[in-house]
Amino acid sequence: MIGFELAIRSDDAHRAELLQTLKQLCEEQIASQDAAECRVFEDLCHSNGFLWLQWWRSERQLEEHLQTVGFRTLLGTVKVLGTLESARVVGLQDSTSVMSAFLTDRINMSDHRSEA
Repeated sequence: MIGFELAIRSDDAHRAELLQTLKQLCEEQIASQDAAECRVFEDLCHSNGFLWLQWWRSERQLEEHLQTVGFRTLLGTVKVLGTLESARVVGLQDSTSVMSAFLTDRINMSDHRSEA
């Protein structure tokens, strides 16, 4: 899996319109099944901060998406209604091993608590 994230900031005047448009674009991505997953998160520590996160099954699918009208629409929306603070590609090779490592760590922590 490979992901793409955009950190976006808006102002109070454009917040509602930005969120509505991001929601619509995300729903379109899910309906078209172009991406494996698409989500928009709100930054609770910084007002009007949002994170667009989208996942694909392969790097080729991501590269194809970057050439689409949908992606250009997303960038245009951010340009008009907000500010792009950062963009990055996030790789996830094996989510099973990541989750196993997390769960193993949690189990080890529980074992130490019961010894106390």
